This record gives sequence, C-alpha cells and structure tokens, in this order.
Amino acid sequence: MELRRLNGTPSELLGHEELMEIMLPILRADFAVYETYLYSIEPPLNCPISAFGGLQDNKVSDSDLEAWRAQTNVSFSLRMFPGDHFFLKQPLLLRSLVQELQ
Repeated sequence: MELRRLNGTPSELLGHEELMEIMLPILRADFAVYETYLYSIEPPLNCPISAFGGLQDNKVSDSDLEAWRAQTNVSFSLRMFPGDHFFLKQPLLLRSLVQELQ
C-alpha cells in the first residue's frame, strides 16, 4: 500500500477499517490531482516563496524544490529537514514557518 510506504499515515489509522473507508476516496482524489497535474508556464509571482523538504525524501528532491526559485521575482528560500516525505512531523518545521512569516 502506497500510504504505508510513504510513512506518513499512522498504522493505527491504516488498521481502522471504518476510518479508511472515509479517508480512501479523499486520498485517491489527492493522488489523482498529483498524477494528472500539468505545469503551464506563467509569469513569476511578485511574492516571496519558501520551500521546505525532507532530507531523506525519495519522492521530492532538493533540486525539485529548488525549481520553485524560478516562480518568484523576489526572495526564495529552501530549507531541508531530517525526515522523509512526511518531514512535516518535525518540530523544527513549525519554528521555521514562524520565522518565514515574521
């Protein structure tokens, strides 16, 4: 199961049949959007962009995230954190978000 391989869904949730019945259509729709998205060239934005990633992510590399730099006319920052695709569990991320928003 892709969810288990990505390591972002607690095993308690994956093992809960009723919750999975509710969540699977939502997750499938999310994967479908990702799999069918086509990038279209647009002028860069006039706002800063901050990109965050996981150092051990085998889905999204730092060079993938670095590509966001071309999408802004102003500042760009890239911060990498310990963790895989679901590095979002890192407390350092919240501190970094606060810093970026200030």
